Amino acid sequence: MVQAGTHAQQDGFTPEPATAGSTRRPLSPLVGRDEEMARLRAQLLAREAQVLTLTGPSGVGKTRLATELWDDVIGAFRDGGCYLDLADQHDPTGAVRAALGDGPTHPDHPTGEASDHPTDLPTGPPLDLDFLLVLDCGSRPPQEVSALVAEFAARAPRLSVLTVATQVLGVYGERRIQLAPLAVPGAAGSTGPLADVASVRLLVQRTRAVRPGFKLTEENRDAIAQLCVRLDGLPLALELAAARLKVSSPRALLEELDRSCSALRGTAADTMSPHLSIFDAVQHSWAVLDPRRRALLTRLAVFASPFDGAEAGEVLGLSVHEARAALEEFVDRSLLLPQEQPDGSIRFRLLRTSRAYAWEQLADEDGLEPIRNRHAAHVLRRARAAAAQLGGAGQAAALAGLGHTHRDTLAALDHLVHVGDGDKAAELATASLPYWLVRGEAREATVRLTAARAAGVTSARGRARLAAALGEAQLLAGRYAQAGAELRTALAQHAADGDLLAAVDVQEVLARLAHAEGDLEGAKALLDDVVKQCRELAHEPTLASATGRLAEVHRDLGDLPAAARYGQEAVRRFDDLRDARRAALGRLVLAGVAADGEVAADAEQAVRTARAALSFLHGIGDRPALSYALYVTADLLVRRHGRTTGAWERAAQLLSAARSLEKAHGGLPVQLPAAARQELLTQAGQRLGEAAFDEHSRAGARLTAHEAVTLATAPLAPPPTAPQAPPAADTLTRREQEVAALVAEGLTNREVARRLGTAEWTAVNILRKVMRKLDCTSRVQVANRVLSARAAADSELGGPGGLPRVV
Repeated sequence: MVQAGTHAQQDGFTPEPATAGSTRRPLSPLVGRDEEMARLRAQLLAREAQVLTLTGPSGVGKTRLATELWDDVIGAFRDGGCYLDLADQHDPTGAVRAALGDGPTHPDHPTGEASDHPTDLPTGPPLDLDFLLVLDCGSRPPQEVSALVAEFAARAPRLSVLTVATQVLGVYGERRIQLAPLAVPGAAGSTGPLADVASVRLLVQRTRAVRPGFKLTEENRDAIAQLCVRLDGLPLALELAAARLKVSSPRALLEELDRSCSALRGTAADTMSPHLSIFDAVQHSWAVLDPRRRALLTRLAVFASPFDGAEAGEVLGLSVHEARAALEEFVDRSLLLPQEQPDGSIRFRLLRTSRAYAWEQLADEDGLEPIRNRHAAHVLRRARAAAAQLGGAGQAAALAGLGHTHRDTLAALDHLVHVGDGDKAAELATASLPYWLVRGEAREATVRLTAARAAGVTSARGRARLAAALGEAQLLAGRYAQAGAELRTALAQHAADGDLLAAVDVQEVLARLAHAEGDLEGAKALLDDVVKQCRELAHEPTLASATGRLAEVHRDLGDLPAAARYGQEAVRRFDDLRDARRAALGRLVLAGVAADGEVAADAEQAVRTARAALSFLHGIGDRPALSYALYVTADLLVRRHGRTTGAWERAAQLLSAARSLEKAHGGLPVQLPAAARQELLTQAGQRLGEAAFDEHSRAGARLTAHEAVTLATAPLAPPPTAPQAPPAADTLTRREQEVAALVAEGLTNREVARRLGTAEWTAVNILRKVMRKLDCTSRVQVANRVLSARAAADSELGGPGGLPRVV
């Protein structure tokens, strides 16, 4: 018991003399709790609630924070306060009464014996008591203390009670403050240098206490970050890990933890916690559960990702009511951590240390395989349902759902492969492929699909679908030879089975492969055949996809009218199917084609279209498509504003960001042609100069995906232009004027393209339009018309003018 201050005797209450010191004085600085301290301090001093309860899982640092808070606020209470560690008290209610000056007994119980019915305790007269009572209850507050706190809170309006426990007191008006583990590297909201992340700071600080001179280095930073994530930022686990680092490297400790978290043990010199091993802390906090509830919580360890109530009920075989009641109890006892999602729903997770403890319990009881079988069946059902939504209106929700359960999918696949159920493993891996490809995980997908095949797939249809999935994954991973072999195997099997829809889907992927390898005519022939078959089969999804591919092929062949025609049809079909992702990709192709339109408004519309598509693709987390969208946006930017330095500076950053994303996550197999991308980089280097280009490229490489999208979608002010007469009906567009003027200067088509920041074939097409409008048959005639118009304009202006209006 720790008391501070005094209060006057009143209504029979006599305070104890104030005592100094504390049984648990912290001897090291508090790390990473500034926000929690400020929030708790403000609530206590503002008297927003009489009863506050600081909860959180065992080992999260509740007592450490409470002792720091006590020192900070006790001076603000007129009558002082008392810090009680109830774990050390034989008679908790007597200790509470003594702390408040009521003595060890109650009038109804002169012998000092505890009441059998604590809720029946009578209330006394009101108390003018401005006092802070901190009750450190360990795992849970004793029931009789809850009733006593409710009694005194009613009698003393200025009494503030702070309870420290893994669960709430359960009195009316109580306000709960949930203490979460420290932030870990890579978590949402965790930004800045690694050394500033709270969990890293604590681990390094405590390691230095036992290993002077320890510091973050390039060699150990990744292992340190992984340790903090593995231990969930739980202060007790971090302190015990720091003690082990006295004689171990971070990497070696990680490998030891891979085998078992029971390696985390220490002494009283390593932590303020009464628990000297992480498993002891988990076991102690779980001991409050009855056997049935404990068995349910243990089986929840099968979830590798946060889960919701419906998922828990399905895997555990519980009704909705039973699942809700169990989850509420686990949350109340801080055994599960709730996580609110952007849509307002709640998901739950076990700390990794708790999950490791439960996993070992299941293995010891031979309960692991049955629950993993149920979990794998659940994951497969969810994957089937999500796959059906990925091409339609529920696309974004399906992708988000697969993201929530991504680690569960991998765990279920591992289990199915381990038990040799290749058919289900192949089905799950194939259904998960679209998610992996959108997330830029094509190489990982090939590993998973190959493992499923090795487990043994018994049906010919399953083998064919697995081969098709592997072929598509290999294509996006850039392994064209392997992709071709898998796709041709799948096509032959589908044809033998008479599965025409599956066969035409494979042909469409083969066309993408031909396009990626540069065989434009071969790709066009394949796609023409796919379109014909899809019309006969009324197979709309693949018809829309093949039409969109034809737009890209015709773009790269230089046939822009055909590219625009196919692109518009594809976007319309995707819109009808409500496939927003592929509609956005189609609009990117159209934007590039429209930028070569004959009116300036086409270019502006192209920029708006590309920016909207870019924002959407970023919103659904399509990483390979994001790099493509950034290339297109940079291309459009310099086409529209290629005469301004700002446009080239931004383009250099966007191109560098696109390259970084492509390197990290891969790209779409068909993008802007490689020559066009290289031409953009070359032009940017020429326009900016080597030093400036390198500076902006480095800045672009440092951009996150979100920062790159923000930069790409920000408006760029157009350069000022000289006043011009209103254009006549037969006036050339501004882009056509620019091309004609550069031709008059004697520039070649390639030089014109470089100057304007566009592809050479684009410059050629624009020049052809100029020649038609001016009724010229050669470049020389175009140059003569420009020079004649310029001379006339100079004469009218009395001197050299700006870019003349060509008629």
